[in-house]
Parts: sequence; structure tokens; C-alpha cells
Amino acid sequence: MSARREAGMVLIYENEPLDHEHAGGHWYHVCLGRINPESLSVPPVDRPYECPRCGIELETEDFWHAQMKGSV
Repeated sequence: MSARREAGMVLIYENEPLDHEHAGGHWYHVCLGRINPESLSVPPVDRPYECPRCGIELETEDFWHAQMKGSV
């Protein structure tokens, strides 16, 4: 985990079992202390999500950790 990620929470997972279209939940990026309202998809292993605003890179592993813990 990079030093930038250690500074605070950067990814939130919200479980929504009754949402049939997105069964399992949604991931949201916390950018500069604010929750981005746009839901993210798990990126491919070889292409991490890079936030154009804060520059943080979120890898596939980060999304699975957030799903297990609720946030990372």
C-alpha cells in the first residue's frame, strides 16, 4: 500500500443485496476527503484505476480489500 493510501480512506464498498442490477454492492473513491458519487467498477489486473484529480492508483486488490472490510 502506498504512502498516499496510508494517509486516509480512499475506497469505500457499500453492500446492496436488494439492488438486483448491481447485486453485491458498489465501490466509491474518496478523493481529497470527499466521496465521489460515481460508482467504480473493479479495474482489470493490468490497468489500475487512476484518479485524474488526486492521482491515486487503485488496483484490483484494493477493491477486494475494500469489499472485505467496507473501506481501505
